[in-house]
Amino acid sequence: MPLQAIAFVCLVALVGMPHGGLDHRFGRMFLRPKFGRHWVMLFATGYLGIMMLVLLGWLVMPLVTLAGFVLLSAIHFGLAESMSSRRQTLVRLIAVGGLVVWVPALLQPQTFTELLSWVVPNQRWPSEMLFRPETQSLLGLLVITAILSRFMDGLRAGLITLGFIGIFAFTPPLVGFLIYFCGWHSAWELVRLARFANDSNPRLGFLRVAWDSLPLSMGASLLIALGWWLTSGHPIEPKLVQAGFIGLSVVAVPHLLLHWAVPDHQNPFAEVSP
Repeated sequence: MPLQAIAFVCLVALVGMPHGGLDHRFGRMFLRPKFGRHWVMLFATGYLGIMMLVLLGWLVMPLVTLAGFVLLSAIHFGLAESMSSRRQTLVRLIAVGGLVVWVPALLQPQTFTELLSWVVPNQRWPSEMLFRPETQSLLGLLVITAILSRFMDGLRAGLITLGFIGIFAFTPPLVGFLIYFCGWHSAWELVRLARFANDSNPRLGFLRVAWDSLPLSMGASLLIALGWWLTSGHPIEPKLVQAGFIGLSVVAVPHLLLHWAVPDHQNPFAEVSP
């Protein structure tokens, strides 16, 4: 549905992307003690350089870039869900954090392959691979691993995971992604950022986050308007979804790498999980 695509780009731009709006502060904490006033140049060069590399990857190797982005996102989501757990193996993180992809790919393969064809058009290999028995078995194993590992973390964690699996199973993949990424993951990260910005008054902290994120939100909104104009007269849904995922990955990859690099005692995302 076109409304799903429009909601996707709008919510990702206005809710999902802004939780990276304070990345420069984490970069300062991490780089300034080592490089002094030169930290700004290093941070900007590295951050923007990674963004350009991701964009180049979409142009030159779209399938490899998509696979890498999915795996990085799965690890990131898995870390966010398992902050209070000591069982943070790579397989577990990928299984738990990738449920938003594994479940619809397993239970809604036809709809999921259509979505893939929008993100990486003219590529038949992902659709062919998805329907192979070994691929379906692997997806099922990942889902089972995620359920068992989350129940090992506690009843609440297990029930939340089952709830999201139900959402991913019975809603369109794009809707399930929006519910999880914007309504859950990004919302919790914004709360943590607000506490980090002003621990004594989270409301003022939230206003600080909103202000610091304003340039990113405005830039993303302008890109949406540009995309709308460029796709006028063409099928808008595939174009918006493709642009949304590419834009999200370009912004997200340096964000993920930065928060993995910042030590836990300096990182607000190393607090208690939702």
